[in-house]
Amino acid sequence: MRERLFILLALVVLSSALGEARSIISKPYDPKGKIKTELRISSLLDELPTSGYYSIRVYINNDAKINRTWRFNFVSTDSDPPSEGNELRSSFSVPCDAKSSTQIDLMVPLVTIYRDSYGASAILEIEVQAPAPLPNSHERIETEVEESWPSVMIGEELYTRNGNALEHAVSSSISGGSTSPPGISGRHRGGYAGAGSLEFGAAFDPKSMSNDWRAYSGYDACLLTENEWEDLPVGAKTALLKWNRMGGALFIYTRDSSTTLATLSIDKEGTEQRSADLGWGTIRLKLLLRDGLLPPDETVKMVLDSVNLTGGNRLHNLRNNFRSSWPLQTAFGSKTAHIFFFIFILIIFGILVGPVNLFVFARAGRRHKLFITTPIISLGASALLVVLILFQDGLGGRGQRIILHEVGPDNSAYLSQEQIARTGVLLNTSFTTSDHGYLSPVMISNSRWARVTLDNEGGRGRYNVALEEDGLKVTGDWFQSRSEHGHIFETIRPSRGRINLVSTGSAPVVNSTFEFPLETLFYRDAKGDLWRADDVQQGRNTTLNSVTSALFDGWFKSEAARFAAKNKERLNLMETRSTRFFATSSKAPGIDTLDSLNWSETRTFLTGQVRIP
Repeated sequence: MRERLFILLALVVLSSALGEARSIISKPYDPKGKIKTELRISSLLDELPTSGYYSIRVYINNDAKINRTWRFNFVSTDSDPPSEGNELRSSFSVPCDAKSSTQIDLMVPLVTIYRDSYGASAILEIEVQAPAPLPNSHERIETEVEESWPSVMIGEELYTRNGNALEHAVSSSISGGSTSPPGISGRHRGGYAGAGSLEFGAAFDPKSMSNDWRAYSGYDACLLTENEWEDLPVGAKTALLKWNRMGGALFIYTRDSSTTLATLSIDKEGTEQRSADLGWGTIRLKLLLRDGLLPPDETVKMVLDSVNLTGGNRLHNLRNNFRSSWPLQTAFGSKTAHIFFFIFILIIFGILVGPVNLFVFARAGRRHKLFITTPIISLGASALLVVLILFQDGLGGRGQRIILHEVGPDNSAYLSQEQIARTGVLLNTSFTTSDHGYLSPVMISNSRWARVTLDNEGGRGRYNVALEEDGLKVTGDWFQSRSEHGHIFETIRPSRGRINLVSTGSAPVVNSTFEFPLETLFYRDAKGDLWRADDVQQGRNTTLNSVTSALFDGWFKSEAARFAAKNKERLNLMETRSTRFFATSSKAPGIDTLDSLNWSETRTFLTGQVRIP
């Protein structure tokens, strides 16, 4: 009995510690006075992911008689000191009226962790600029990063009983059981007290989870119990399911063997299902023992296998899957640097500014002319070099884009856009994207034009992101003059585009509501039979023709081969699903970035369930 009470007390203390760990700043500005103005900042997940966003909850109570505004400045880095690595800056202003309180969730964009030094960390610096005369505040969050282990979310109920065992299992599976250099002490849970051992995942309280799918965009997997699933607010459930359709691996543990995805209102059609592959992600129901303990090694392997099923974790994907044999970069082609002309101009400049200038333009007795002829020759050479650069590289730039477009439920579309661009001379590098979403540079193969590579560990990029009403306003090194850049942009946008089945008969008849033509469309019906049509126009009934599986397989493989590894694996997961269409279009709109770029090709692969009446 004593042992049970001791265990229960330990669990309560640990649970309390977890809750405190997510409190970042708690600032009662005048605790002894009559004016109870207060600031509280907490993180909804207690570890930083390796890219994407981090959700910060801000609560302000303004007991003053005037309106006030707090400003929050964030610097996300992958190096300490920050000057050695890459960084992303963002800022938010939070107003609070007099004699009132406000609470808001800030979606803080994070830099992708490109530095690969031993014991690499994700670091977030938080600066709070309070209205005068209140004092400012500062805090720092740090999470150790290991490329071979994904970013995982885990509910507090599971973490409380299994955290230590899962951490040891992760440590044993990575680097022969060592995840930190000798002499470094264990990291405080939540990362607020230095670096240390690698955690299994970020613990969270389901009742406080965010309603925004971007809050989870940097994570690869999520584990929680059925009770925690039920405790999630409705908006948080919707956001997690959107994250799941974007490629996340979701594991729900239940003690009831009769629980299905239908009883959890996840997949109402799968009345007997305990697993589903919805969109690009996977959902699995797992039986939980009465004591709530998980088999550590099996759980670690399960997470790794599920994440690897769709091309590996996000960090591994961004670091490795675009560096060699990226099909889009191969199709885009390389550029040869014509340095002969520059060398020729420099040689002529050297001759003119040296012996010709000294012995002809400003010969003995007229040396004072050097003060005139030298600047003129230098300016002329500089102007000639500028003209040559403009002639060779031009203004703006050009690029290519390829998009994976999944038709989701509730009039939504899930997009993953791969893009590569080569710039000339850029007069302006700032832009506002046409959508909100997950934007990151990718490491590409080495060349004199490439700015984000493995060799330079991301190139010490300096990025800025502001979240506008309609998109992301970005400045900094997202694009640089005379450079080659690759990016991935994933978003969920409202869309009424779909394929409707009008009739079956001897051959299916479909109708497209997409606002652009589809060059080729295949349909796999409920029996597994394959049908095809070309030039499918909006609003026009189109009769499909029966085709062989060999024809479809060849077409599908050639189209999937255009994508990088992660999107290719996502497509492969959907190849054999029934009542689904597969189509291509060169007229579908992409996600807009830099205006001065000319996109020579935007190719879209579309897929989704056919709407059957």
